Amino acid sequence: MLRSIALALLIASSGVPLASAQRAVDPLIANSDDPTELQQLAVQFIANNQLRQALVALRKSVGIYAENAESRMWLGVVYTQLDDFEAAEAEFLSALRMNPQLTETHNWLGVHWVRRGDLARAIEHYRAALDDPVYPRISRARVLVNLGNVYLQQGDVEAAIPVLSEATRAAVPSNDPLYPLMHMSLADALIKNGRPREALAALESLGAVPSSPRGELLRGLAHRDLGTSEQAVDHLQQVLRLAPGSPLAEQALEILRQLQHSESS
Repeated sequence: MLRSIALALLIASSGVPLASAQRAVDPLIANSDDPTELQQLAVQFIANNQLRQALVALRKSVGIYAENAESRMWLGVVYTQLDDFEAAEAEFLSALRMNPQLTETHNWLGVHWVRRGDLARAIEHYRAALDDPVYPRISRARVLVNLGNVYLQQGDVEAAIPVLSEATRAAVPSNDPLYPLMHMSLADALIKNGRPREALAALESLGAVPSSPRGELLRGLAHRDLGTSEQAVDHLQQVLRLAPGSPLAEQALEILRQLQHSESS
């Protein structure tokens, strides 16, 4: 069991002043000595972007049980988010050493290497995750979307389309945040590949999913490419209403200017 002195040392090593860190520790962390419970708490903190609390919970978890591969993996996730890349890589590799079947670690290593700008290594880890025949279907779809988006970053649209198409065939519930993401990523790839009609079909799969700035921008781009300018303008103006002042709004404004210029010339 982790002693209070050891926990104090762990908190001090995070770079947070010791006294303030002790006061700031969530009571659920302070009152738990169960490594699995602490890991689960950390995942909730990560979801709420409370990275420092997640770090404290995970450090306490591995202090109690050093061979907890999942806690090591989540430590890697937190360190990646904090841009402490060397510490993140060390934790991910420790997780895989402890449990080579913890396939989700490869997905997070992919995210890690994207954040570091090494897309080739990200692809390597996404492919390693996909090589697991028993990897859960929704998890697999998430990796496929991550991989497809890396191909798009590289400008390799031909490689991205089949990967993203496979993701959309997974049984992902429409209320899962992955559902709109995978259809929009496929639509993006199809537009870049000169296939706007297919892109609109991918976007129509969103059905009752609420409108989003990215989705409206993609619809605008597809209609622009189809020559249906009125529909393009409607969707691009919707981007301005949904996300005023955002980079997506700036992109929509630029396309609206181009459409206006082409109509007046």
